[in-house]
Amino acid sequence: MGSDYSVSYADIENKENETQVIYNAVAKKYGEERYVSNYPDAPEIGTLYDVIEYTAKKFPDIPFLGNRIYANGKWQNEFKFMNRLEFRKQRDALGSSLRTNFPSLGQNVGILSHNRVEWVLAQHACYAYRYVPVPIYDTFGIDNMLFIINFAHLTHVFIFSTKVQMLLDAIDENCCLTDLIIIESEDTPFNYDQYRNHRIRFHKFNDLLSCPHILPNTPPKPQDPAFIMFTSGTSGNSKGVVISHSNMIATSSATIIYVSHFTTKDRYLSYLPLAHVFESILHVIAQKSGTPIAIYSGDIKRLTEEFKIIRPTVVSGVPRVFERIHEGVQAQLKKKSAMLQSVFSAAISIKSALLRNLRIKKVPIFDMIFNPVRQAMGGCCRLIVCAGSYMPPELSHFMRLAFNCDFVIGYGLSETSGPILGQADSDCHDGTCGIPYPCGEVKLVDVEEMGFFASKKEGELLVRGAGVISGYYKNPEEQKINFEDGWLKTGDIFRVTESGQLQMVGRRKEIIKLSQGEYVSIQKLMNIYTQVKGVAQLYIHAGMSSRFLTAVAVLENGFAADENFLLKKFAEIGKENKLNGFEMIRGVFISPEEFSPANGLLTPSMKQCRRRIAEKYAQQLQALEAKSA
Repeated sequence: MGSDYSVSYADIENKENETQVIYNAVAKKYGEERYVSNYPDAPEIGTLYDVIEYTAKKFPDIPFLGNRIYANGKWQNEFKFMNRLEFRKQRDALGSSLRTNFPSLGQNVGILSHNRVEWVLAQHACYAYRYVPVPIYDTFGIDNMLFIINFAHLTHVFIFSTKVQMLLDAIDENCCLTDLIIIESEDTPFNYDQYRNHRIRFHKFNDLLSCPHILPNTPPKPQDPAFIMFTSGTSGNSKGVVISHSNMIATSSATIIYVSHFTTKDRYLSYLPLAHVFESILHVIAQKSGTPIAIYSGDIKRLTEEFKIIRPTVVSGVPRVFERIHEGVQAQLKKKSAMLQSVFSAAISIKSALLRNLRIKKVPIFDMIFNPVRQAMGGCCRLIVCAGSYMPPELSHFMRLAFNCDFVIGYGLSETSGPILGQADSDCHDGTCGIPYPCGEVKLVDVEEMGFFASKKEGELLVRGAGVISGYYKNPEEQKINFEDGWLKTGDIFRVTESGQLQMVGRRKEIIKLSQGEYVSIQKLMNIYTQVKGVAQLYIHAGMSSRFLTAVAVLENGFAADENFLLKKFAEIGKENKLNGFEMIRGVFISPEEFSPANGLLTPSMKQCRRRIAEKYAQQLQALEAKSA
């Protein structure tokens, strides 16, 4: 048995090349052997539709969803909220309009927009009338967006008005899209007249809220899809992750049980994309808990002022968000006098010692020094939740000190319906991802070619549980690649620390996530960049905290070129292949030594030993990142 902050090992037989099954003992408190699958206080909730129905009775008048008011040609310093009864009324009107007006509408419905109240209404209209929402993340690039529309057969898409032209410019007569439901921008009027003769039919979202005949709800079942969320696949095309209602209920209940309870007194500002399962899980938790959700106005430049308006008590973010805060603090500190810099440094040192040794978080005399930092997020944070990519330990430690609140780190994938590992709100460990959520269990298996062995409590993380999906959308090949005997292979390397927590140490898979959350396929990029004339061998690097790609190149014998020449050629071929900005190589080191089995940089089967290459050229790669930042 472990403590609240350390892993527990199941007393079941394990294979020689793997650890025992690792789980969270908290599940036993709720009468479960190793993991929970529903809300202990509301076992009747089996779907996300049920969450709304349950809380509409429990919290009928408490503010539910709010959007910032736009009036007199400018954004006001005020949000307008609807309660759950008002939300249900609009949800049912929208869903009835879909059923009545679009008889040819298939099962799947696309949503292409930043976070909006309309986004959530569209999502829940789908649930109430047995459709499946398919979020489309616009940073995928237009080719991927078109792939999703056609692959999921999205004839009807809810779309934010400023994205319409981009989409119409790219579609052709073979695209299955027939109807766009326009969510109109407050500050940029949409001109319907210019599309009057287009083959695509246009509909105003607000018009669909005026359905004269409300049809009975046809609720989903727990095993039905709650989303098809597309994420990067091994072949280059996105893969559709089919997340069921029961998956979402399991992960959200585990978060409430282990991480933190939200309340009606909390306030949450939603700005991370709802097309990402991390944000969707936080919405479910807030919905179940009666926590008001304010949705930002869509422009990251207005986010700081919206934090000050809402003053959220619960904040979510990815590491890059917190890196920007830290960088801003450091930039401001450099402008201060030497005395003030010394005081700030002393406050950091003393609070750090108290936190690490005595778990004391609040030191009023020093907390005053950090007050301007806390005001960046409204000044009322009691809990900050971080996930999405690797979190440097020094950054999480700074956030705990400066914001004087609980700061928890999680790890998960779309396939795990959000976090599968995480820290409790009172956990103060830095540099780890905590322990398994009580909705699942994990194990580590040998990765022999990378030198990681389960006997040393390290290896690739495999997971299973109530939050883990059962499969992909029309993609049995991904199923075969990523699942084995009921276990999901994450492709990420972890170790169990001396404190009994799971720590991410690297990545096995070729799909790599950058620090800002974008996925890149190393194999796809290798196929493109190795076409550059004169490049004999190429290693493309993306560390756990990398913001962009760097590379090590070995030139063909007799070919002369410098780094600037290669970067120019990489940029040219990248543009030819319509790569996204984050898929471009920003720095390259030309190595005089080839990769070979003799120097350990290739396996006997001539595959790259990525870990050894990264270690050998660590100094050069770090210099490239610093130079290109």
